[in-house]
Amino acid sequence: MVRVSIEKLGVRSVSEFNVEMVERKGVGHPDYIADAVSEALSLGLSRYYLKKFGVIFHHNVDKGLVVGGKANPKFGGGEVLEPINIIIAGRAITEVKTAEGLESIPIDELVNKAAKGFIKKNFRFLDPDKHVKITGMVRRGSQDLVGIFNLRRRSPLANDTSFGVGFAPLTATERLVF
Repeated sequence: MVRVSIEKLGVRSVSEFNVEMVERKGVGHPDYIADAVSEALSLGLSRYYLKKFGVIFHHNVDKGLVVGGKANPKFGGGEVLEPINIIIAGRAITEVKTAEGLESIPIDELVNKAAKGFIKKNFRFLDPDKHVKITGMVRRGSQDLVGIFNLRRRSPLANDTSFGVGFAPLTATERLVF
């Protein structure tokens, strides 16, 4: 039987200090874009896996890089001279054995859909087909790890990189910023 242990941290909480710093990167910040597109891809992959196979297969698509393009900005407009580059990388199940044979997962299509969807939703003046170059570098996962997640079990197993941390509630400053 699994035992869960919850312990109090025994130090002052953040809200008890005189100064609290909270960083919030805006929607246009490259770190935010990389994280948001990675998250959208993970959701898209999960939905695809569930719809096609009835299960969410293991995937880690949390590596993103946004390289700024080049623009000639003008008040009320401007032009994009070189596209923004969005690169999303990671590991995922890329092929599934079915009764009909080996079925390939359209990873690059899902990467493009996630990135273009995010750009369209958040940047009204950017055309993802003209102003953004999207590169997916999602590759097949390690066979050792894939095997852990392919086994049909009631409870999925964890590998040595699985770890969770939680905290609550948000401080007053965090609520204000977020």
